[in-house]
Amino acid sequence: MGFAWKFRLVSLMLVVLLSGCAFRSQHVLRQTSLGFNKALQHTLGEQMLLNLVRLRYGESPVFLEVTSISSQYSYSGTISGKADIKEVSPDSYGVNLGFTFAEKPTFTLIPLQGEKFARRLLSPIPIDHLILLLNSGWRVDRVLRLCVQSLNGIPNAPTASGPTPEEAPQFEEFLELVYKLEALRKNGKLRFAYVKKENQAIPALILSGQGSLEKEVREMLGLIDAPYYPLVGLEAPKGPSVIQLETRSLIGVLFYLSHGIEIPVKDLENGKAIITRDQDGRYFSWQRLLGDLFNIHQNEQLPSEANIAVKYRGRWYYISDQDTSTKSTFILLQQLFALEASKGKGMSPLLTLPVN
Repeated sequence: MGFAWKFRLVSLMLVVLLSGCAFRSQHVLRQTSLGFNKALQHTLGEQMLLNLVRLRYGESPVFLEVTSISSQYSYSGTISGKADIKEVSPDSYGVNLGFTFAEKPTFTLIPLQGEKFARRLLSPIPIDHLILLLNSGWRVDRVLRLCVQSLNGIPNAPTASGPTPEEAPQFEEFLELVYKLEALRKNGKLRFAYVKKENQAIPALILSGQGSLEKEVREMLGLIDAPYYPLVGLEAPKGPSVIQLETRSLIGVLFYLSHGIEIPVKDLENGKAIITRDQDGRYFSWQRLLGDLFNIHQNEQLPSEANIAVKYRGRWYYISDQDTSTKSTFILLQQLFALEASKGKGMSPLLTLPVN
């Protein structure tokens, strides 16, 4: 091998080593970004689950928001090489490589608090937000069960929108209604949209067809035959051609779903959580209301099938990874929370946590 080719070979070795450092930096950055993404997802999910458990036990929820994630990187490296290249073999080569990498991620958190945030928690969900969710691919029954307390006077467990009631809520007729609405939507006979009336776009339920199911829905809601039915709040007058909605507040939705949490019998017997009873004084199971919508299980040990889990009072509360309905409802809850709570952020105090 000629001298020129040997020199090029040594130069190539150094280039490869240096480019390896650059590749390592890109790889670390990519892995760090994915790690932060996963950590943030789990943190927000665990926070939401913990607050639901707190509500079921009669405690106040606390929400923190991650406002920024930053990370500082430092690199240092040494490269030394030795090559004894001769016109006549044998040659000798030697390369020493030293490289160190340090990372210091920092999360900045703010508590969601103050009058604006409290108002967002306590205010009824706007009908416009319902239309947005209903046209985003969510099932009609899932959205309405979470967000609506009554539909033309048909109650959807309104007492479940606060601390656990001692008397069983009313909800059976509402469940029957929303299941029928979802069936009509699947068949293309029902949709939620905006219609133009008097130069204004108003939210409405559009119900087409004259089948038996459509007639049953109109009869349950006390509606006459019409091309569409405006969706109005409780402040609007009632009528046979409008649908009057009473929506829950965001905190009402959280309370409602908190009743899907399985409470240890011992805690119920010791009065740590309220027991709900029916008219005959018998124990009321919240599974009757939420069994196919939202279920949080509990165990002394963390189950391997847990999708999201938090430890509270010495026990693990978790969503099973096999429970696709609960996971869907939990995603909807997080979307609803982002939609309703984002406009009421508290801005102080700031809490910045370096992560070692």
